[in-house]
Amino acid sequence: MPVAKNNSIIQIPNMVRIKDLAGILNLPVARLIKELIKNNIYATINEEIDYETAAIIAEDLGFSAVSKTKNEDPKESQTPKSASKKEGVLKLSPRPPVVAIMGHVDHGKTTLLDYIRKTKVAESEAGGITQSIGAYQIESKKKPITFIDTPGHEAFQSMRERGARLTDIAVLVVAGDDGVKPQTAEAIKHIQSAKIPMIVAINKMDKPEARVDKIKQELAKANVQIEEWGGDTPVQEISAKTGQGVDSLLATILLVAEMEELKASESGDGLGTVIESHLSASRGPEVSILVQGGTFRVGNLIHTDTTDGKIKKMEDYRGQSILRAGPAMPVKIIGFNDVPLVGSLVQTGKEKTASLIDGKTRQEQKTLDAINQKALRPKIKKLNLIIKADGQGAKEAILENLAAIPAQEVAPYIIEAKVGAITETDILKSQITNAKILGFRVKATNVAKSLAKQLGVKINLYAIIYELIDTVKEGLEEILEPEEEIRELGAMQILEIFRTEKDKMIVGGKITQGIVEPQALIRVRRSGEILGEGILGELQCNKQKAKTVKSGQECGIKFIGGIKIAVNDTLEFYKIEKKKKSL
Repeated sequence: MPVAKNNSIIQIPNMVRIKDLAGILNLPVARLIKELIKNNIYATINEEIDYETAAIIAEDLGFSAVSKTKNEDPKESQTPKSASKKEGVLKLSPRPPVVAIMGHVDHGKTTLLDYIRKTKVAESEAGGITQSIGAYQIESKKKPITFIDTPGHEAFQSMRERGARLTDIAVLVVAGDDGVKPQTAEAIKHIQSAKIPMIVAINKMDKPEARVDKIKQELAKANVQIEEWGGDTPVQEISAKTGQGVDSLLATILLVAEMEELKASESGDGLGTVIESHLSASRGPEVSILVQGGTFRVGNLIHTDTTDGKIKKMEDYRGQSILRAGPAMPVKIIGFNDVPLVGSLVQTGKEKTASLIDGKTRQEQKTLDAINQKALRPKIKKLNLIIKADGQGAKEAILENLAAIPAQEVAPYIIEAKVGAITETDILKSQITNAKILGFRVKATNVAKSLAKQLGVKINLYAIIYELIDTVKEGLEEILEPEEEIRELGAMQILEIFRTEKDKMIVGGKITQGIVEPQALIRVRRSGEILGEGILGELQCNKQKAKTVKSGQECGIKFIGGIKIAVNDTLEFYKIEKKKKSL
């Protein structure tokens, strides 16, 4: 097949393999696959797409496509349809919509999913915060809908952004008694950036304080144009607690999905995206993915850019074992050799055929490098950390929040950040590097606990992310050099010189202002000019040692210093106190 070089006009046959199309466009296969994914086409290297699809992709890349109908090899034109099926022709079929539930923390996102699925997920939250991203599938009017629940807490900004990128439709939950909040506005930006349809669900309509008109006005200020006011965003009033309006919300989701004409291929190798990954002590890496094209089957070889493996077991969102998973289905896979990064693309097949990691996934390593580079700058004091989290998404959120801590004099330094339980290796590393151990929703093994007790290493465990971040900030403040602050005490007029020795004198006078305390520092002032400084060695009042002498009283002091004090000199007393800094 011809390869486009200088000429932007290219010939594309009626059906073309992805590998061959990459050759025609003179592009790496990885670049072409990513371009296909941008257009919601999930095809592997040996699958075929039709001319119309290929032409759209080519034009997006700056080519002008024409159909290759002339001068074709006669043998090629007589190839039977059955032969082309063996090559993996990409046949698109309707698929379920993938819906992101987004909004501010405590506005009822999880409660809404709770009601829809008739099962409990709220108890998996700590402090009212959904700590990890999850995906669930339900049926409404015998049609499946996949939901992604994105955390509302500010610490999980990147997970909400990824949730918007993975979905076809976004449901923005806004509490009717609260309104548009910072995470609501941020979610709106993610949805609009992803260019996906939005449905607004005004929740908590069972409360008398709910004010729908106020919410609609706030949405308009946030650049959300609702249908009622001439826009294209449907609004549904609901109560996730009582179920009011939820059926209508689901009907609206199906209607929007129908208008979007969502399709995917179930044939060929599977493609999906990692939405969460954990390390189980008993089962090894547990990886939740959203299937976006093809079919995943037990026994398939699986690849990401950072790890691979073989599917030993698959479970649906209910934890039930399944043998296959098609487009728009969330599934947990057991069989990876290591924990893949959240956001990685996963592919089945004998070998990895393209780069399967996107820019957002590479960001985690960049974030880690940026944190440690700050700590290695000259004159920066570093706080060593060992971080263990229950999942890649949580680890990513922790790193992003640590990167946001201002570092001028002190900075965190990550010795290690991994997914999994705290082990004896972590305890030994902590002792060697003097690092704080921070565990997020994980436990320490019994051996690790015993070794930590023996070595005097503290294990810090958290269920709420901002408590972990606060501990780091407190640790950084502890190693900050304190500020020196001068505290003025008082002044004394010299009336008499009692004794003069080398580097010390005994003098008497009257306190004219403030107070005098032992161990105070002294400025010697004569005719308005400072001659030098010294230290108050001993303080007496009425020939008795005194702790303080107040204004109006007379006293004698032992002055330590090289300055020779004279009658009528003024001594100014002060102390330098160290004040703890804050970030």
